[in-house]
Amino acid sequence: MQAGERPIAAPSGLRRFHAALQLQLRVIGALLLRELHTRFGRHHGGYVWMFFEPMLLAACIAGLHTVLGHHLPGDMDIPSFYLTGYVPYYLFRGIINRSGSALLGNAPLFFHKQVTYLDVIIARNALEILSVLFVQNFLLYLVGVFTGTFPDNPAQVSLGVLLIGLFCHGVSMAITAATVIGTEEVDRVTHPMTYLMIPLVGAFSMIWWFPSDMQAIMMLNPTMNMFEYIREGHFGPMVPYHYDMTFMVSSVIAANFFGLFCLRAAGNKYPYLADV
Repeated sequence: MQAGERPIAAPSGLRRFHAALQLQLRVIGALLLRELHTRFGRHHGGYVWMFFEPMLLAACIAGLHTVLGHHLPGDMDIPSFYLTGYVPYYLFRGIINRSGSALLGNAPLFFHKQVTYLDVIIARNALEILSVLFVQNFLLYLVGVFTGTFPDNPAQVSLGVLLIGLFCHGVSMAITAATVIGTEEVDRVTHPMTYLMIPLVGAFSMIWWFPSDMQAIMMLNPTMNMFEYIREGHFGPMVPYHYDMTFMVSSVIAANFFGLFCLRAAGNKYPYLADV
């Protein structure tokens, strides 16, 4: 260094953090695009199925209820009720069921030191959440054109779906960490469990339908609260709703901290899991 020249200052901790954050965001963005092509393909068929599956189920159930002359309590619109149940459940099922095989399916990516398992799981779950948010709002407005029942508060509907997605993200990290036991063993448990939990998550029932002594117990289920919140956003004040926003947010935070802890613990076997 010549006389009169100022020494080059080392980058501050804040600058290093900002640079590292930018790098990881670029990595997650690239992984999200990769997952988009992997999940839905480069043609339009995969995207069509993303809309068709929940719409088909809601149409079948609504048609069955109509033919049998059934009515929902509170005279809620049947197609809208089942869409606000099945589409968020589709998100719940998708994130949970795919978490077990994520490690094996993305193993070649971990030869790149910039890619951590947390990056992969964030990209996968972010794609799942964003696609379901879009499908949920599109289908609810499409049904509203025919039934006249439009979302009362679309932002609340979207926030409720987002809360379910973030809660499932935390659970999926724990399930992913469990793949240190074996991917096949984890899949054998998670896939049937997501179907057995249909009556428990709140997708096709509401808390006010049950006796008052059961309602307090059911409110201890985070997803029950979230489905109630979604339906209030869609139907408005036409029926009673039971949820606790503080409990929902606390459950999301707790699930994600638990998931990160599990990934850390699993890092003893898979070193790149320890870098989350």
